Amino acid sequence: MKFYIAIIGFFICVPFFAQENWTLKKDKDEIQIYTKTTDSSKIKAYKAMMTVKSSLDKVKNVIIDGNQLYTWNYKAIDSKLLQKKSENEYLIWMALDLPWPIRNRDVVIYLQIKRITSEILLITVSSAPNAYEELDEYLRITEFEGYWLLEEKGEEVTITHQMHGDPGGNVPSWFVNTTITRAPYYNFLALRERIE
Repeated sequence: MKFYIAIIGFFICVPFFAQENWTLKKDKDEIQIYTKTTDSSKIKAYKAMMTVKSSLDKVKNVIIDGNQLYTWNYKAIDSKLLQKKSENEYLIWMALDLPWPIRNRDVVIYLQIKRITSEILLITVSSAPNAYEELDEYLRITEFEGYWLLEEKGEEVTITHQMHGDPGGNVPSWFVNTTITRAPYYNFLALRERIE
């Protein structure tokens, strides 16, 4: 079951900041996970939220650190920064270890940082499957999209992470949907530990 959890951790395809039709599915350890159905896929989108005692820059720097991404993403075994295209654009590769007989997955992630205000930062996440050579030991995930929204309020930062995508292969959508809250929950626990 856990192999689907890791895959879900990097997915999105819903309009930014859209609040309609979200259903609260998990509220634990001051982390809220919402899900919603989409018109384009049988797989649900998720939105995770929490508030941490940290600074905007510290949270941002952890999220965009491609060489350390695997240390706090659930089921990730390796990651690296492929290219810093500019101060606001990054290409990152990450590999996910899935239990036999499921083939391990990898992703190529394009991150773009957008400063909304001095206290609000948006990091968009999209797939860039052709930006790095395919490796024989991994099945490349090609469909995912989402964002990180960081809002600084005094000495705290509210983090919203919204994702949707398709892990590819023969992964049943019903099973993905039943495990969709686990990866963001464990990712947020690990993220909080790194930034607080």
